[in-house]
Amino acid sequence: MTAMEEAAPSLGLARAQSTLMSLVQTSAEAGHDHDAAIARLLRSVRDYFDLPLAIVSSVERNNYTVEQVIDASGTVRAGDRFDLAETYCERVIALERPLYVHKASDSLYRDHPCYRAMQLETYIGARLFAQGRVYGTLNLTAPDPGGQPFGADDMAVFETAAALIGQHIALRMANERFHLAVEGSSVGLWDWDVRTDELFWSPRFMEIVGLDPADFKPTFDEFGDRLHPVDRDRVMLAVNAHMAERKPFDIEYRLRHESGFYVWIHARGQAVWAPDGTALRMAGSVDDITARKAADRKLHEQAEALRQSNAELERFAYVASHDLQEPLRKISAFGDLLKRDYADRLDQRGVNLLGIMVDGAGRMQRLIRDLLDYSRSTHVSLEIQDVDLGALVKEVAGDFDLVLEQCAGRIECDAAAPVRGDPVLMRQLVHNLLGNAVKYRCADRSPVIRVTTAASGDLAWHIRVDDNGIGFAPEHARRIFEVFKRLHGRGDYPGTGIGLALCQRIVERHGGEIWAEGRPGEGASFHIEWPRDPKDRYSHITDSD
Repeated sequence: MTAMEEAAPSLGLARAQSTLMSLVQTSAEAGHDHDAAIARLLRSVRDYFDLPLAIVSSVERNNYTVEQVIDASGTVRAGDRFDLAETYCERVIALERPLYVHKASDSLYRDHPCYRAMQLETYIGARLFAQGRVYGTLNLTAPDPGGQPFGADDMAVFETAAALIGQHIALRMANERFHLAVEGSSVGLWDWDVRTDELFWSPRFMEIVGLDPADFKPTFDEFGDRLHPVDRDRVMLAVNAHMAERKPFDIEYRLRHESGFYVWIHARGQAVWAPDGTALRMAGSVDDITARKAADRKLHEQAEALRQSNAELERFAYVASHDLQEPLRKISAFGDLLKRDYADRLDQRGVNLLGIMVDGAGRMQRLIRDLLDYSRSTHVSLEIQDVDLGALVKEVAGDFDLVLEQCAGRIECDAAAPVRGDPVLMRQLVHNLLGNAVKYRCADRSPVIRVTTAASGDLAWHIRVDDNGIGFAPEHARRIFEVFKRLHGRGDYPGTGIGLALCQRIVERHGGEIWAEGRPGEGASFHIEWPRDPKDRYSHITDSD
């Protein structure tokens, strides 16, 4: 028959219950040696049924491989492989319930290849599940039918054994993947059992600190001793905060190498808590960031050297520009006196040369003044205040009343944003942008300049200045912000080529961004992303002065 009869007696209810408890206890006490646990479970179930051949197999496609075996005759050994079709397990794989054959010679299995080859009369088999799929089978066999057929209680013992063996196979597979990941990982792994204080460091972790896994067993106290004295309290506080308050554990610290020097570590970890909130264990990863820290330190030193060099250059430009003003003022003043008092005594060539000298001195004065403004935009400390941008635009627009009246132009403002910034620098910014729009107006139409604001997310304002002037080609959108870069000759449009560069520096110093869009013959648009809570990006320069 191929299934047990409902009336078949068991080997004894009490014995079945005792064996079930023993199987569960064996599984629970197995620890991490899952192969040993499977062997003990296999022996227990073989002893219970008292059948000579007990096998745990794996099945892959049409191959049946013996993984563990107890064979009184010694005929079948671990590692033996068979064609699945030649075993009774072929039928088991397709069934949801265990298969029990009491006497194969009196059943449909008398013509099965397994019976013909090995004359196995008794067979009990069940599928083994691991990680959601059929892994193989647990089966017991005997060459004779034995006595009474096994009952329902007996089959419960067998099914329980199969379930527990499948569980240990799944755990073994998980461990194998874990160890493979540990061996192949570039980061170190750690696992701390808070209850027993046992600590596991992966081979990579030990390699980072120069330890031999064969000769060293880590402890939490050992970890604490290896921490750099400056970092020890900070790391311990972070561990306690994670376990007690569940704050993220993501920290960088120094750990002493076996050779005596310290390596920089970036550690992450996650605890597991009991229902009452007590931390049970904590595991995570460590990464050796010593090289990155060294590179960061070198980069910081280079940046500091560059900062000092730039600061010195800025101070030199400021001092040089300031000192140049006095002789230029004299040249300009005496040139004006010479023109006033002696122009009638000079011929036309002399008058022209005198005009060139006075004009050149004036342009140099404007250039120096703009350079001083550019330098001050870096060195003067920011005074962040609330600024009424609409009122500021209207105030600055008054500086251009005369020229706008002459060309019938106008400045429109719809800027109600409550911006924050340095009032002096913001006035320079607005003045230069409006002055740029007025300067590059079209000769055949009245200039219209419009200033608007809009929210740009929760962290910034978008300030926009549009005009209908001569515009510029899109490929020049970045060049116009470079110092001394001009798209037109000095004879066409006056200026020093510093105004928009100063705008960019003011915006960037407040932590914002500025860019432009040009349409030749149609106009230009200047966009500013202005942070709602600006921070001085050049504070490292102003603070050092």
